[in-house]
Amino acid sequence: MKVLKFGGGCLKDSESIKIFFDILKTYDTDIIIVVSAFDKLTNLLETIYYSENKRFILVESFFKDLMLSLKFSNTLIDSILMELSRLTSIHMSEADTLSIGELISSKILSAYLHELKFSHTFLHAPNIIKTNSSGINSSINLKSTIIEKNNYISYYPNNLRAPILTQGFIGGFDDNGKCQIACLGREGSDYSAAIFGSIFNATQVVLFKDVDGIYSVDPKQDKSATLFSSLSYEDAFNICNQKNTVVHPKTISQLKDKRIPLVIKSFNNLEKPGTIII
Repeated sequence: MKVLKFGGGCLKDSESIKIFFDILKTYDTDIIIVVSAFDKLTNLLETIYYSENKRFILVESFFKDLMLSLKFSNTLIDSILMELSRLTSIHMSEADTLSIGELISSKILSAYLHELKFSHTFLHAPNIIKTNSSGINSSINLKSTIIEKNNYISYYPNNLRAPILTQGFIGGFDDNGKCQIACLGREGSDYSAAIFGSIFNATQVVLFKDVDGIYSVDPKQDKSATLFSSLSYEDAFNICNQKNTVVHPKTISQLKDKRIPLVIKSFNNLEKPGTIII
C-alpha cells in the first residue's frame, strides 16, 4: 500500500483537479489518498472565524464556481452546498471552522472521481485519526488511532480493495462518547499522511507539492541550491528542522521508526524524480 498526499498548493482549480485524477490513474488500487483543503481556503476560514460577522459567502462562492467549472450537475452542486450550510449552521469552534476546508474539498474531489467512474471509498478521517484534545494544534493519540484502524479493517475489509480517499489536517477527539473535530496544526496534512502510512504499514508515502523536492537552500534565494535526490531520515530531519520548510520534522519523525520511504514529488513536473527519504 502507498499513501499519496496532495496539498492545497497543488489543488487550486479545475485544471489542477484534472491533473490530480491523471496522477491517480498511474497508481495501483492499493492506495490511500490524503487531501488538503483547496488553495488558501484554510487562511480564509481562519479570517472568517476571527471576524465579527462570521459569513461564509466567499467560501460558498469559491466552492460553487469550482464545481461549475468541473461541470457538476445542479443537483450535485446543491447537495454539496447543503452540506456546507449544515456545517456552518451550528455553533463552531475554531477547529470546526478550519475543518470545513478539508471536509468540503474532499467531498468535491470524491464527487469528481465518481463522475469519472473512479471507484474508491470515502473515509471520514476523524473516525480513525484520534487526538488528545479538540484544539487546532492537537497531538495524536496513537494508541486510540491504531485501535480505530484495526476496527475499520475488521468492520470493512472490502474497503481496502479500492483506493481510499480521506482528509489531512483533521482528526477526532472522543469526549464522553461524542467525537469532536480536532486539527493537527499547520502542515498537518503531511503529518496525517505520515500517520496513515505508519498505521497501515505503507510501502511508501508520497507528498505531492509545488516544488521539485528538498534543496540544500531556498532555490528562490540562491541559484546554486542543490536538489537532493535522496536523504537519510537523520539528514532530512536536520535540514528540515533548521532551514527547510518543505516537510515538517514531525512528519519525518512519524515514519522514521518504521523506515517507510518518504518521497517529495513535484505535482506539476511528474518527470522530475523528486527527493526520497530512506
